[in-house]
Order: sequence, then C-alpha cells, then structure tokens
Amino acid sequence: MIHYHVGLAKRKRTLIIQASDNVDCLSCELCHYMGVHNTTKVQLRQNRYEILDLVQQLWPSTYGGLKYAVVE
Repeated sequence: MIHYHVGLAKRKRTLIIQASDNVDCLSCELCHYMGVHNTTKVQLRQNRYEILDLVQQLWPSTYGGLKYAVVE
C-alpha cells in the first residue's frame, strides 16, 4: 500500500477521484481534499461507485447529479 493524497473533483456528470503520492501533483480543479490514505489505485477503482454514493450523501449540492466515477 502507498500513502496517497486523495482529492475529489467533478467534470460534467463524473466524479474524478485523484490519487497521488505528491500533494503538489493533484489538480487545481479539486472540490475537496480528502487527506492521506493508505490505499492503492486498484482499491480506489474497485470502490469508486461506493465513494460516489458516500460523497453524494455528504455533499449533495456539490456531487448530487453525478452518474459516473473514475480514478486518476
């Protein structure tokens, strides 16, 4: 497992889950910085729709209309 900095962004109807080992490599289009997590990109990809469901519950005004999720 790697310590990834995880951030959330959105493009059109898609949640973008960004993960990088360097916080400076995260996009400037982030809506939320989620901190550092011990995970892999494979795990994030496997759980991307569960993450989408969770963030839609937490921030419905920001992520409510999204249909898709991808990991970058």
